Amino acid sequence: MKVPYLSDKYYYYWVAPGGRAPIVEWEVLLAQEVDEAALTRALATAMRAYTNFRTHAVIVDGRPQHEHLPEGPVPVFEDDGATRRMGTADTLGYLFYVAWQGRRIALRYFHSVADGRGGLAFMGTLLQCYLSELGLIDCEAPAPDSSNTDVFSMPVKRYPRVGTLQRMLEIDVPLAPLLELCKRSESSVVPTLQALIGRSLRTTFDVGQRTIVAYTSIDTRRVFGLESGGNGATHFSVPYVAKLDRYDLAKRAMVLRGALDLQTLPENLATEISHNMADVADGEASPYPVEAITAGIEQSVLENSNDIYTYAISYPGKVSLPAETEPFVREVRTSVSAYNLPFSIEACEYGGTIRMVFTQNFADDGPVRAIAEEIGRVIPGTKFVDLGERRYDELRLEDLDHR
Repeated sequence: MKVPYLSDKYYYYWVAPGGRAPIVEWEVLLAQEVDEAALTRALATAMRAYTNFRTHAVIVDGRPQHEHLPEGPVPVFEDDGATRRMGTADTLGYLFYVAWQGRRIALRYFHSVADGRGGLAFMGTLLQCYLSELGLIDCEAPAPDSSNTDVFSMPVKRYPRVGTLQRMLEIDVPLAPLLELCKRSESSVVPTLQALIGRSLRTTFDVGQRTIVAYTSIDTRRVFGLESGGNGATHFSVPYVAKLDRYDLAKRAMVLRGALDLQTLPENLATEISHNMADVADGEASPYPVEAITAGIEQSVLENSNDIYTYAISYPGKVSLPAETEPFVREVRTSVSAYNLPFSIEACEYGGTIRMVFTQNFADDGPVRAIAEEIGRVIPGTKFVDLGERRYDELRLEDLDHR
């Protein structure tokens, strides 16, 4: 089955530029006249959460590329019927703009930015922000994209980069009370755990106004109806901002669930996947050997990841083993070595327990113990387990067969 959302954004530059450029438009008719100042403020807020609508197109070595524009004036114009050239001063450099006249608001954008559903999601957020600016509804501002956020990085003494030494810690959470907690907060397992982890990190460390951002793996199989025995996941950023500490657990979990749901719309998943595929294509097209390319990427990832993420978490869900094997199995756990972040969490459900394995590249068990205590305060029966230190295996490209 072909996934219908994966058209690469650069496709449109090759086949449909100029006067034939596919321009998508969403238009709404409001019950009252548009307030341009409020609309401008609302657009600035909405753009902080949508990376794709903050892009500018440039031609580099004869090839189109997208780059982010810094925050500044946003493209809101009273509609005068003029034809605008996307990506130029006509649209302040953006590949979209918002036009208004009377009671109408129109969102117009080049198809490389989003498809129809992606544009609709952005329009919905824009309307929420606009009506909130007018005081007509009470709406949380969308969480900003992590690349535009002052992200908290745990101040821990890490193991040397040379070698694969890791510290492994485990938190076992009874499933039934966790699911009941999720139901009361209209949330789900991962955002509820992130609400507890975020609060614990904020009380363990001097986080201040910085944002705790979770690199969150998402399984795309259930979204696109595809099955794969290999890799079927991508990732998003779920931010725990300082103001969430003012809320109780139910509200925190609900807000984080909303942030995750927005990002996991099919069109947003497809955008993230297309970014990954574009990176692969760039590597494949490079004249340099793969060892040189990956070495540069590895260094960049190690240097930059902590600027945009605090920790990583993945939850594949309930473990399903062949029925005939079940009588012989007592426990199941999964883990992944902490690569570039202080710790990575792999969680799975088996035998009525959510088992979270924290693999960290530092020795101190204090932060994870504090997380276990935070969870234990609301879910009795939560257990902390020290699995000790271990070394993970390696894969070195220079060791592989070269032909």
